[in-house]
Amino acid sequence: MPVPAGFKHLFLKKPPKRLAVVDQNGCSGCANSPACVAFCETVTVKDQVVDAIRYVTSPDAPNNLAVIEYDKCIGCALCAEVCPWETITMYTFEEAFDASDRETLIPYSPELDVNFKPGTAAAVAPASGAASAGAAPAVAPGGTTTGAAAGPLT
Repeated sequence: MPVPAGFKHLFLKKPPKRLAVVDQNGCSGCANSPACVAFCETVTVKDQVVDAIRYVTSPDAPNNLAVIEYDKCIGCALCAEVCPWETITMYTFEEAFDASDRETLIPYSPELDVNFKPGTAAAVAPASGAASAGAAPAVAPGGTTTGAAAGPLT
C-alpha cells in the first residue's frame, strides 16, 4: 500500500524517516500490561505526549494487542527496544505502510481501544482487505526485531 494521499503527521512538520510496526501475529499483549504502550506514553514532542501505540481488544487472541497510529509515531524506536517478544520492527516511512497490510490482524478503532481517550484518536480505516476504497489505515503492525537498528530499515 502506498503512503496515503494527504498524510499529515500530528506532531511533525514532515513525516518521520521511519515508523514502528507491530507484528500482531507475535504480539502477546504482555499479559495486558504492554511495555511498548508504557514507554510510548513517556515520549513528548513540544510538550505533547506522543502516545502513538494503542491497545485494542481481540476476540481471537488471549490478550489485547498493540497497534501503532502512523500519524503519531515519531520513529523513536523506544517501543522496539522494550518489546520482550521482539515483534516491533522499525521500517522506513514508505515500507511501514506495506508491512501494515501484511501484519495487522486487528486494526485500530476507538471501539476496540482498551484505554480510549476521547479527542485523541485519529480517524482510521480497517487494514488490508477490509479497507474502504481510498481510505488510509492509521496503524502499522510489523515484523520481528532485535532492537531499533534491526529490521529492514535502510
